[in-house]
Amino acid sequence: MGKTVLCSSMSMGDTVSLTCDDPEFEAEMKANALTPEEAKSIGCPPVQWDDEAKLGPDMGQDPSLVSAEPTYIPRTPDPATAARVNQAWDRIERWLGAHASATLRKLKFGADPQNLAGWETNHGRRLPDDLYVSYLRHDGADGNLGAGFQLPPSYGLLGLFEIDSINWGYCQELVMEGDLDAADPENGTWHGSFLAVGSDGTGRELFVEPRTGRVGEARAREKVEYDGPMGWPSHLTMLEALAGALERGEALRDWYPVVTAGCELRWAEEPAPLRQGCAGGPRPSPTPTPTEEPTPEKPTAEELRAGGCLPSRRTPGRTTRARVPGPRVTAEVNAVWRRIVVWLAR
Repeated sequence: MGKTVLCSSMSMGDTVSLTCDDPEFEAEMKANALTPEEAKSIGCPPVQWDDEAKLGPDMGQDPSLVSAEPTYIPRTPDPATAARVNQAWDRIERWLGAHASATLRKLKFGADPQNLAGWETNHGRRLPDDLYVSYLRHDGADGNLGAGFQLPPSYGLLGLFEIDSINWGYCQELVMEGDLDAADPENGTWHGSFLAVGSDGTGRELFVEPRTGRVGEARAREKVEYDGPMGWPSHLTMLEALAGALERGEALRDWYPVVTAGCELRWAEEPAPLRQGCAGGPRPSPTPTPTEEPTPEKPTAEELRAGGCLPSRRTPGRTTRARVPGPRVTAEVNAVWRRIVVWLAR
């Protein structure tokens, strides 16, 4: 039986700390990892080992010297695509409002166009137009990994900034294992260009492949699938199919829309009657009209005294005397403090 080596790793940004109970095995792992150039070739951020990290020119910089946040110019996606994406979301939201209002209220508001423009600028590439418009409509959903709104069978709807967090986990595994073949977007396990749009929280991700716009599924250490149960020609095609399945009460591929007792949309292998009493409106606006708050009346001195916020009134002519503790208690307390002082003075 071969020797078992235990290793642990921790990352902070692009810097990774790797520790193994076998120093030779640890050195071999680091030597076999992808180089920064190889990592970038598969769309992944390079890994820098903590024992090799050096203080960069921007590290330790005085915060007062850091330039202001840059301004990004949002772009205009294809109008025809934008119209179809918004129509699909209109249909989805209308059904949720009538049958699963709790899920409707868990859909987040749209992403800030500045954030979308900034993401594209910082990554040096564009999001597919249908995904771009979808983020403008809803930047994911509430709950862990967007679990408040689930795509079949249980993919939570992810937001824009979760693309990078999901990608980093998969990329770190690819880079540390040093396997370039596994980074093939067609036949590998992941590629750094993938855009995660859904996650079930157990190592299964729904992603958009940006070169073609296809939707595929990824599972940890398994080959990616484009022809699986949730493979679609595009993100838009998936949204339109979702809207149709909800409106007709039909299965979306292998799963039927059902509504829980808490008025939330879920997916099941068998159909079920829709629940009554689950209609409702969307979540409140993020910038509601401010309301006039009444100015509270200032409490009187008597009210403050009654609440313990002011001392009681003194009786005229009455003298207040300070209380002196007994000599035995005083001696014992002073003896303890003398011992403390002697120890501190050593």
